[in-house]
Amino acid sequence: MRATQRKNFIMQELQEKDSVAVIPLSLRLDTSKVTIRKDLDELAEKGLVVRTHGGAVLAEKQNLVRLISNTIMERTEEKKAICAHALNHIRQGNSILIDSGSTTVHLAPLIKNMNLTVITNSILVIQELAASEAVELLIIGGLLRRPSLAAIGSPACAYLNQLHADILFLGASGFSFEEGITCNNLIEADTKHAMISSATKVCLLADSSKFGSISLARVCNWADIDVLITDAGIPNEAKIALESQGVCVEIARS
Repeated sequence: MRATQRKNFIMQELQEKDSVAVIPLSLRLDTSKVTIRKDLDELAEKGLVVRTHGGAVLAEKQNLVRLISNTIMERTEEKKAICAHALNHIRQGNSILIDSGSTTVHLAPLIKNMNLTVITNSILVIQELAASEAVELLIIGGLLRRPSLAAIGSPACAYLNQLHADILFLGASGFSFEEGITCNNLIEADTKHAMISSATKVCLLADSSKFGSISLARVCNWADIDVLITDAGIPNEAKIALESQGVCVEIARS
């Protein structure tokens, strides 16, 4: 069996079972364990799987992947209002981290004339700020995750470990009081966690439609979040519960 066929088989198995192990795969495919490990390593390099001891798990549920080209057009008014409100936390001369996402991208045009150092892994934010003479732009490199147009993975985390930012503006696929902040990709979750570790203050920018939604990969719990900026659609009881955990919940008005 050719390498492409083996990898397709592995991905099909992962769609059905969520995890695979080297030894059963080598027996089913009549292939050496060394070859299976190589196949898994190559799939991991492409961001499709995450290697585990003796096997691999899916980096993300393929049927749940949504392209940023679609999500950026959803609830645009709320997302722009959230980013406009976020300006209250930014001062001239700050260094800020901007995460990838369909909400955080709307922050870029609002800051392009400010004297800031901006660190980002978002291709869309880079495009918006590339021509700005006021902004010093630091670009995080890594594996390109095409659905979110974001650089992720170990190179991105290694770069972030060398940096410090005053504020991180974090994006998320979902958030809930019980499960914290989540996203759709395990590798992307690791990158977001590295961003959190590199920032003094963490602001989650997320519209209320994401409240109660739980995605595949946990990014962090609420102890890592200083401020949640969302819209008026968030239930009042959720706002009170989060504030009891020390999170400052700010409501952006359209």
